Amino acid sequence: MTHFIIPDMDCGGCVSAITRAIQAQDATATVKANLETHLVEIVSTLSSDTLASAIDAAGFTVQKG
Repeated sequence: MTHFIIPDMDCGGCVSAITRAIQAQDATATVKANLETHLVEIVSTLSSDTLASAIDAAGFTVQKG
């Protein structure tokens, strides 16, 4: 499981965009997000760097969680 803090994730639309970006790279990935803490938990076979790049490409700031 990989954890990231996404400080600019503040609505359900953000969560959907992040989930789509991750699942475009790994269709079997699961994404759980907490809007209060800005924490995203991802279960995927992809590396944390690849996941961070996908979130960044979707327009979000990524910090290691």
